[in-house]
Amino acid sequence: MITRYPITGNNLIETLYYTSPEQSGGKGLVWINQTQYFENVPPQVWNFCLKGYQFCQKWLKERQGSSLSGEDIQRYQRIILLVKEIIELMVGIDTAIQNSQFQKRKIFEKVQVIVAKQLGIEQNQISLTSNFADNLGADSLDMLELYIILEKVFGIQINNTFAEDISTVENLVNYINQLAVV
Repeated sequence: MITRYPITGNNLIETLYYTSPEQSGGKGLVWINQTQYFENVPPQVWNFCLKGYQFCQKWLKERQGSSLSGEDIQRYQRIILLVKEIIELMVGIDTAIQNSQFQKRKIFEKVQVIVAKQLGIEQNQISLTSNFADNLGADSLDMLELYIILEKVFGIQINNTFAEDISTVENLVNYINQLAVV
């Protein structure tokens, strides 16, 4: 979606307001006066705020009473495009974080079942903060057997050096999350 500035005129910023796509035939409009506007500005872009700064609104408000030059019009169109790209990046980051958390939760649930069965304890006794030796009573032989099973289940190879440093269920889940595709 390309932001357009379709109406020629004096380009004077007088009355600044936004008309949502629902109100303006499917196109978000940023009005700078009674006849001129920027077209195709999504509401989330118009309302985007970062640390209290609403880029699309503030830039125009700072120029209220002035006429926009051709360069100013192009600059504002680039601002709209950049804000749109920032929003898309933020959504992508949020999605990646959610997917990672979902994957870790799936890994934890599998690890919880396996550890409970291997150590002969109830699943509800196992949390992310559980320490294998202190809370779950696992010795080095239990851990070796557990690693062998986990390698098969997750299709990974647990590094011996790292295996010596795993003390909690969360350490193990994070390690598997780095290696496995669940």
